[in-house]
Amino acid sequence: MLKKILDYNPRHSSHFCQLAFGIITLSFLYYPSMAQKEDNSKILWAANWSKDNSYFAIGGVDNKIRLFSGKSFELLSTIENSTSIQRMSWHPHFNILAVAATGNGSKIIDVEKDSTTYLQGDNNYGGRAIAWNSTGDLLAYADYEGEITIWNKEGELIRTIKKGNTISNVAIDWHPSKDEFVVLSDSVRIYNSDGELLNQFEHRKKNVLLLCVQWHPSGDFFAIGDYGDTENDYKPLLQFWKPKGHLIKEIAISKAEYRNLSWSADGKKLATASDALRIWNRNGKLLAEGLSEDYLWGVDWSPNGQFIVTSSTNGHIKIWNNKAKVIKELTY
Repeated sequence: MLKKILDYNPRHSSHFCQLAFGIITLSFLYYPSMAQKEDNSKILWAANWSKDNSYFAIGGVDNKIRLFSGKSFELLSTIENSTSIQRMSWHPHFNILAVAATGNGSKIIDVEKDSTTYLQGDNNYGGRAIAWNSTGDLLAYADYEGEITIWNKEGELIRTIKKGNTISNVAIDWHPSKDEFVVLSDSVRIYNSDGELLNQFEHRKKNVLLLCVQWHPSGDFFAIGDYGDTENDYKPLLQFWKPKGHLIKEIAISKAEYRNLSWSADGKKLATASDALRIWNRNGKLLAEGLSEDYLWGVDWSPNGQFIVTSSTNGHIKIWNNKAKVIKELTY
């Protein structure tokens, strides 16, 4: 329950704050052990591998970005952030890391030059979703107030897209060859880089929180994952969608929400993070499953498709092979 609260806008309104406080207070009154069981201070939201295999980055609620070697898996450096990291995205051609964080912590980090640029003109609402386009010329940033902004590589604001929703944006991803992107909030929406809404649809009849999205490298379709709703017995769903709104695959075997997902560079395999690491083929057939002692949040493939990095609720960082077998747990 407490983790689900984290998925909503933390500054929506005084009504939200009162509701959240009430839920937490009642939870502790009626379930005293919850205070010990729910420790959100260790959650690592994001795990992202650089395109040239030099690094992978891990970020979470401890306000730190940890850079590991993509080859030796050794911890190289730790970058302090002012706020909690929600998602990250590596530039397609350079070792430049875009960071979506709460409050005023969103930024662009040039790892090689050891320089940081804050998004100039950001409204400091904080963001949950960030992604570079295929050329690296544009950066899309979707914030907790439901606003989408487009930036250049230098961190300068280019465009603000008119809001089409009333709740937070939770995920965003660019088409692999077009300047179009899909963004998740209360609906699935597809825009072009000029801010024109190309399509909008609901992913299921029930109102269930969406969490993650990524285009298949072919650009023919994209995969999305949602939260499910245990109170109403709605299972978390993994779905494959055509951009016109045609559902081509739906899978409901996960026991927990789909926090993140990642296609291999060749598009042959999809890795998903939930109660386990699962690897699927492009048609949605389950190929491998790796169990986890806690829920997985971040997931990404190495560029060569040999390894997968995951991050988790309790702060575990693991390297898996492409058969979903753990080969190393990292210390930091």
